[in-house]
Amino acid sequence: NSKDASRGAEKLLDTMIDKCKSGDLDGSPDAVTYNSVMSAYAKQGDVVGAQKVLDRMQMDYDTGNKAAKPTIRSYSVLIDCWAKSNRPDAPRGAEKLLDTMIDKCKSGDLDGSPDAV
Repeated sequence: NSKDASRGAEKLLDTMIDKCKSGDLDGSPDAVTYNSVMSAYAKQGDVVGAQKVLDRMQMDYDTGNKAAKPTIRSYSVLIDCWAKSNRPDAPRGAEKLLDTMIDKCKSGDLDGSPDAV
């Protein structure tokens, strides 16, 4: 089931982070890794789970893992998650996230810019 898949993906991320910290694994999770875990949550419309992963990604980046810098793709995955969530606040949640993307692009905190799909 997809809920188990997303939890499993996050557990793998936890394991990867632990192994990196202990020196048992070279490197650290990068944007692709985090985006993949977010995608697992997005497939089931789990906004809370996907947002939690984006928050972890941002914290990892802020504490020195430059490979974990959130990307346009990171925010796009979360917007897609809002669309699949069937939550009544989904339109506002997606719009708020798009506004955040635009602000981050303007400030230079996010490379690139949102595009039309």
